[in-house]
Amino acid sequence: MTTELVDRPANRTRLGGLAQILSEGLEVAGAYDALLGAVRLARPLAFGNSILVTSTEPGEGKTTVSSSLAIAASLSGQTALLIDGDLRRSSLTAAVGSGDTVGLIEILLGQADPAEAIRPVTAMAGSSRAGLVSFMAGGRKSSLSLAAVDWSKARAAFRSISQSFSIVVLDSPPVLAANDALFFASIVDAVLLVVGSGTANRDDVRRAKEQLEAVGTPIIGAVLNRFEPKRHGRSNQPYRGYHHQPRT
Repeated sequence: MTTELVDRPANRTRLGGLAQILSEGLEVAGAYDALLGAVRLARPLAFGNSILVTSTEPGEGKTTVSSSLAIAASLSGQTALLIDGDLRRSSLTAAVGSGDTVGLIEILLGQADPAEAIRPVTAMAGSSRAGLVSFMAGGRKSSLSLAAVDWSKARAAFRSISQSFSIVVLDSPPVLAANDALFFASIVDAVLLVVGSGTANRDDVRRAKEQLEAVGTPIIGAVLNRFEPKRHGRSNQPYRGYHHQPRT
């Protein structure tokens, strides 16, 4: 599975801005609908629902993809849990507006209950399709705490939480920037790799793929983010816009 996405820079770090784009932008909404559909049809997710979204290096748009995927799922009527797994740069937690709170790392260490770490976030206030997304911050502890995690227990705890949702999206640090992504890959059902169009290095992408494959969790596909049709060209789309109505 390979999906091309056109990145929209305006408000891309805010759930509200992303939700607005997904509701009004037919091209972007269609791309994420297609991505969500491909994810749900992936064989490794036939008996699971948790996805690690990562990239090779920083700046490839993995957090935007993670957030938009969770919002798209929510707007389609699914219950979605979005998790900030970047304990080094918690930009997602900052964008959601979550302050100093327990989160993923405390859950993995067995030091907090899910009810303490999960809170609802309304992506589109005032809309009839508000897009309610459940959110879990990274937590108060640093990434150094990952070395103290009992990963067999952590997997069981994480899967227990995942059963309460239709889809769980875990945003992690880039693979080549930190080992955190490899730890987190061991507790999810599948991995989605985001590749920045025009910036990604082929050898680095190959190295990231090999490291993820060594963990054993299936890589269900790649997202070519920030794809620019004017620069890269677009294939003929005779069915573009067919039965695609704006979200209300």
